Amino acid sequence: MSELRVAIIATLDTKGPEAAFVKGQIENAGHSTLILDTGILDKRDPGSPTPDISADRIAQEGGENRSELAACISEKETRNRSIRAMSKGSAKVLRELYDQGKICGVIGLGGAQGTEICTYAMRALPLCVPKVMVSTVASGQTPFGIYTGTRDITIMHSVVDILGLNSLTRRILANAAGAIVGMANVKEPDEKGAGIRVGITIYGQTTPAGLAIKPVLEDKGYEVFAFHSNGTGGKAMEELAVEGLLDIIFDLSTHELADELFGGIHAGDSQRLLAGGLAAVPRLVVPGALDLVTLGEPETVPEDYRTQPFVRHNPHITLVRLNKEQMIKIGTVMAERLNQAKAPVVVAIPKGGFSFYNRDGLHFRDLSADRALVFTLKEKLKPDIPVIEIEGHVNDSPFISGVVSVFEEIVKKAKLV
Repeated sequence: MSELRVAIIATLDTKGPEAAFVKGQIENAGHSTLILDTGILDKRDPGSPTPDISADRIAQEGGENRSELAACISEKETRNRSIRAMSKGSAKVLRELYDQGKICGVIGLGGAQGTEICTYAMRALPLCVPKVMVSTVASGQTPFGIYTGTRDITIMHSVVDILGLNSLTRRILANAAGAIVGMANVKEPDEKGAGIRVGITIYGQTTPAGLAIKPVLEDKGYEVFAFHSNGTGGKAMEELAVEGLLDIIFDLSTHELADELFGGIHAGDSQRLLAGGLAAVPRLVVPGALDLVTLGEPETVPEDYRTQPFVRHNPHITLVRLNKEQMIKIGTVMAERLNQAKAPVVVAIPKGGFSFYNRDGLHFRDLSADRALVFTLKEKLKPDIPVIEIEGHVNDSPFISGVVSVFEEIVKKAKLV
């Protein structure tokens, strides 16, 4: 039996037999287990295993008293308080267990509330630690971002409710147990990345540039991690930079800032263009796709945007070109965030256009708006943050070769080589 245990998170007041079944499956496969009970109620489901970490302990770590919560569970805010407490408590305990070298992975079982608690806890663990969530709400009707965040959580649909054991739930839970055991048994690949670790952002509007830049950097010995600037990608990149997993950022596609400020569907958060800099990670910044806001179907586009140039990108996405005043606002916020960086920052401007449709003769070409962004950045950025204008469109060879040269100068300035 392996000394490193697989953690099982479940509400033993409602999911006891199922937790016991998963425990047996994992142990039969050669791994020890450790159970965290996140149930609130005083009763325990018949057939429940004895938890290694009690619900009382979890609630206490989350800042609440479980017995008091159970006594007033029917009151208006108690259930929400309970979920918050068990989420925070289980996250704290799970991370402590991992840091102490006691667990090698985690599996969770739950409905809507259990999924909220389990995945909150899983997000406290680093990338590449096995995480499997068996959930009743893992269907196409539910957005997964609220559960996965920026972590590598595998979510498995239970299909039927997790309410007792039968021939179907046994097979589904056995598969889930097999999945977490298989992940826990995976050996770390022998090859290690030896080069400088680069995080590069890519968006549909800048994909040609990203596809050209990535192999050039890899040929030069860099290890490149690509992040899709869809709201989650940029956030994940900033988090990895803070965690010390990236040495430098090649921010080719800063589009998430536009969606954050103007209500787009791929919005970043207030840490975008900020967190990595505060962690002293150098950054090259390009206004890739920063000239547009990404919205939904045409009929959902707010009235305020309907007089601005737009492109129906696909049946579900409408791109709207930002105007001069909006570009000034973007430049102002970008400068505020970049000015706080504790490592070298350089802004590189593609003079021929920032996105696929922003080039001479196409729908989004608006030199006045683009120049307003450049002027704002030059006016508001600190003197030690240069704004370098490079000939060519963001996706064309002249800009690509020029911006790679600028990137290598930052690497030297930051003394990464």
